[in-house]
Amino acid sequence: MQTTVTTSRAAAIIGIGYEGLRSYLKRGLLGKSGLMPPLVSKDSPAPDQSAVRASWKRFGFTDLCLMRLVKQLVDMGLSFDQANSIVSNEEMRALFSEGSATTDAVVMCWPPFQEYMVFVGEERRYLADHLAQANGTALVIELKAIAQTVTSKLKEIRNEGVSAL
Repeated sequence: MQTTVTTSRAAAIIGIGYEGLRSYLKRGLLGKSGLMPPLVSKDSPAPDQSAVRASWKRFGFTDLCLMRLVKQLVDMGLSFDQANSIVSNEEMRALFSEGSATTDAVVMCWPPFQEYMVFVGEERRYLADHLAQANGTALVIELKAIAQTVTSKLKEIRNEGVSAL
């Protein structure tokens, strides 16, 4: 069974305050990634799902990893919209499976050009070439480190529950 945490615990895992996380959620954090399209009748308009997570009360491993990645990208100088557009991509969601990240996955961002690339496994051999082309304007984040941090914090939460008994 997948471990989920409340919004306040999620904020602590991500590394931002509760109100900061609520603000991100209201602004459409993670977009529609990982959600099934709504079922609507032929003549009915589809509901706006741009801020669907604003009403969520619990978050799982993959969402926590992606939210932590947004936080890191924003801390490194990207705007919220730039960071959110990167992590809202289904490709990014697929890199985080329950309990771990894809082995050797790295995301490289070019803030001036609002572009990013993901290097997985053997593709990492091209990372040095792309960094040279970026001429010092790129950010590189190891996705496995994010997954390990989230996993560690989730274990701490589980251990708190056991010691409280």
